[in-house]
Amino acid sequence: MNQLSKKWTPGLIILAGICAAAAALPARAESIVTGGKTGTYFAIGNNLREFVNPALEVKDSKGSWANVEDMSRTKGVTLAIVQSDVYSSFIQLRDSKDVPDATRREYAQLLANLRVFMPLYKEEIHFIVRKDDPMEFIHQIKGKALWMDAEKSGTYLTALNIYSKLFQERPNAVEPFINTTATGEDEGTRRRRSALMSLSDPAYYKDYPKVDVMVLVGGQPLSLLEKNMPPNLKLLKFDPTQAGAAKVLQDYQKAAIQKSSYPLLNIAGTELPSLAVDSYLITANFADPQRNQFIKDFADQFCSKFGVLQERGHAKWKSLSWQPGSSLPPLAAGWQYSDKVKTELANCRGSSASATSVKPSACSPQDRVTGLCR
Repeated sequence: MNQLSKKWTPGLIILAGICAAAAALPARAESIVTGGKTGTYFAIGNNLREFVNPALEVKDSKGSWANVEDMSRTKGVTLAIVQSDVYSSFIQLRDSKDVPDATRREYAQLLANLRVFMPLYKEEIHFIVRKDDPMEFIHQIKGKALWMDAEKSGTYLTALNIYSKLFQERPNAVEPFINTTATGEDEGTRRRRSALMSLSDPAYYKDYPKVDVMVLVGGQPLSLLEKNMPPNLKLLKFDPTQAGAAKVLQDYQKAAIQKSSYPLLNIAGTELPSLAVDSYLITANFADPQRNQFIKDFADQFCSKFGVLQERGHAKWKSLSWQPGSSLPPLAAGWQYSDKVKTELANCRGSSASATSVKPSACSPQDRVTGLCR
């Protein structure tokens, strides 16, 4: 059975948003689907609303896989943030003989319509184990109990894709759970903290599922590890010389996790070799001309407010390889830029934050603490 189709439900994706006949519609709010409310994707979405287009509705989500589904079936979802490896994973679904023919056709049409608005930043892939575990490398995780977060999250998709490429089989995935003592502002945060607790002390948390390896994906430093890392955990290294590594590097890039990012991990030297995946702000080729016009206008707004995003927005805006006046960066295999965006951003000259008047929005104490606004 195909690695990504074990729990497949026929007709899961409805391509109404992309494939419906164009019609004259009244003005409506367009939205972006992001990630968990305490994560960087959600913060990036809020920056786009606050500094680029205040009419944009920001929605939290379960992650990259779910975001692609929302792009196709949820009315008004015109932008999404995903990891670039979602494309190759959906290719597997499209080509799998275990997926119903009608659904495979739907995936083929979906993939044909997805487009990139802008590559964002790289996200490091963290494989975490206990320090007393003899494993030192990612290629040694075969058969271990992997915590990969909730199904259809970006972390789940990435861990599944890497494991499949390394071992040509499905991993022993730990079903997500929540420890009643775990704290957090949302369910996703409590899930991750619960897994971290079970990984670090399986004897004490014996009433919860056993975790041998925990996978987390995100730009370093991840706040969960930076502030809550138990001292008896370590990160696994990526060895590009091992069998299967070449297949992994078709979708991922070699990366270095800096010792300064996680001082509690006691990384030997200044950095640890790992993997990274790109994050993309994406859109689609819509049948509705009103939605396509929104994307074109949004590209103009993004260009004119880019300096404000870098100065006042999340620190990750400074990580973009694109700058006004520069060429658009190359994309991962299969992806292509939106025609509605490409010309606007290729000709963009931008403006500085000081030259653009932006009124700061009201910021709750909770949002300020989580870094969503200032």
